[in-house]
Amino acid sequence: MKLAPTGSFTAERLTALVASLAAALVAIVAMHGGADLFDIAGAGLLAYILTVGGIAWKVPLTLSKVLTSTTKGALIGSVITVIVLIGIWRSFKGLV
Repeated sequence: MKLAPTGSFTAERLTALVASLAAALVAIVAMHGGADLFDIAGAGLLAYILTVGGIAWKVPLTLSKVLTSTTKGALIGSVITVIVLIGIWRSFKGLV
């Protein structure tokens, strides 16, 4: 049985999502383990590269589409994070 991509859920987008989540989890584990900032960044990057490479070894992917999907997701995530942090800052400012 072969799973065909439907709608906007392409193999490249799913790979980008899985690789980003794996990189974030590895970075969080490294951070809780007491690693340095550059060690955390290196562990996250290594996890991302190994995840994309492992999936690309089994499933034919267009790696430029994987990077594009990851970049779009990171930009959307950072904008949402900034909006939430601004809201939290304004709510604390209103308490004072």
